[in-house]
Amino acid sequence: MTPQSAGSCRRAGALLILTLMTTSCALQRTVPGTVVAWDERRDQLLALDSWELRGRIGVKTEQGGGQGRLEWDQSGTSTRLRVAGPFGAGAWELRWDERQAVLSNKAGEQSLAYTGPDALDQMLAEQVGWDFPAERTRFWVLGIAAPGSRSRLRYGPDGWLNGLEQDGWEVGFDRFEQREGFWMPRKITVAGEAARLRLVVDRWQASPAP
Repeated sequence: MTPQSAGSCRRAGALLILTLMTTSCALQRTVPGTVVAWDERRDQLLALDSWELRGRIGVKTEQGGGQGRLEWDQSGTSTRLRVAGPFGAGAWELRWDERQAVLSNKAGEQSLAYTGPDALDQMLAEQVGWDFPAERTRFWVLGIAAPGSRSRLRYGPDGWLNGLEQDGWEVGFDRFEQREGFWMPRKITVAGEAARLRLVVDRWQASPAP
């Protein structure tokens, strides 16, 4: 890789991090009068060992903004995010788990790699300069609060969950649809002082824990 292309990789990689930190099955949209057992739903979603979603993502930050296509694959504590098209930067992939965080381009070439239990936080701090709650976002996109810290849920007059507040971030949910037996938000917004992320889910698939 040439110095010029390496620089492009790093710039696009930083933009991807900013963007991230942020169906074939039948759908049933929010039905007035439908009663959802939200606590039971939360426990069922926390028990999922793996899941995936496909959708569209948009982000606004102090440094700029953009949009792209998103693929999110979760397997236990291992996360794979792939974004195509943000800022015209092509396709990029971010993988992280409890041991490392690796950013690669569409050819599979690594442009950034960090190791250690706080690898993702370190990558975000050094490459972007702010802390985005990536670990908590993987719960928020499912429409539940992340375990381990206090949260406040908000419900609309119709009894449907329309948002939550956790660790200084505001999360909004809109247009719940039933997918594989779960009521899932089709639109999610995550807003804080440093960034605002908007996600529209086109497909969601769950694999229950054995």
